[in-house]
Amino acid sequence: MIDLGTTHFCIRVPSVSRTEFERYSTQLFDEWEKDVSGILALPDYSLALEVEEGSVKGHGVIAVVLAALYLGIGNYGDFVSGLQTIRSQINSVGDFLAERAANPFVSSGYKATVRKHGGSLARLQRLFVKVQRQEMTVEQAMLEAEALLGDQVTTAPEFMQQLHMALRQTPRLPQQLSLFLDTPEELLAAPDSEEDRSPRPSRPMPIIPPPEKLRVEIRRESKKGKREVRVIQL
Repeated sequence: MIDLGTTHFCIRVPSVSRTEFERYSTQLFDEWEKDVSGILALPDYSLALEVEEGSVKGHGVIAVVLAALYLGIGNYGDFVSGLQTIRSQINSVGDFLAERAANPFVSSGYKATVRKHGGSLARLQRLFVKVQRQEMTVEQAMLEAEALLGDQVTTAPEFMQQLHMALRQTPRLPQQLSLFLDTPEELLAAPDSEEDRSPRPSRPMPIIPPPEKLRVEIRRESKKGKREVRVIQL
C-alpha cells in the first residue's frame, strides 16, 4: 500500500466515558468514509483511523495500491494534473476529518489543532519540482521513485512508464548561482558562547503515574472490505 496522506488532529477536551468515546470514534470514521467515497476518484483504497484519549487526539490515513492510483490518475488524462487533483482530494477529505472531529466540542469553545502529511503522493510531486529546478536528472528521480514505491513498482509497470514520460516532459527552469558573498553577515549564525553551552541545573520532576486511557482503532482495508474496530486500554 502507498500512503496518500495523513491528517493529525488534537482537541484539548476533558475525558469522556468509554461508551461515548467509542461511539464518537466510530461515528467519526463512518462520516469520514462517506465523504471520502463521494470525493476521492479511485477505484479502491484503504482507510485507517486511530483516536486516543488524553484530550482527544488521532489521525486518519488513506492508502492505495499503485495499480488503483494509476487508474485514478487516468480519470484526469494528464499524469501530472491527475496527481495534483488526487492530492487536492486528499487534502479536502483531510479537512473534513479534522472538522468533524472537532464538531461535537465546538459549542463548548474547543478547537482542533491540525497537521497534515502528504505521504508518498507529495514525495512523488516533489520529484517533478526537483527535475524542473534541475536539482536531479530524470534517471535519478526514477531511482528515487522506485525506492519510494518499493515492491509496488512491479505491480503497475504502466504507472512507472507514465511517470518516466511525465518527468522527461517537465519543463526545466534556468539555473541560478547563489554566491556566498550575497549573504548578509548578520544572517550568518554566530558560534555559541561558552556561557550558552554550559549546562543548567535541573530540578527532578515528580513521578506521576499516567492515567488510564483508551485508543480506538478503526480500519477498512478496501472499499468492499469489512470494517474492523479495536478498543485498546493504554
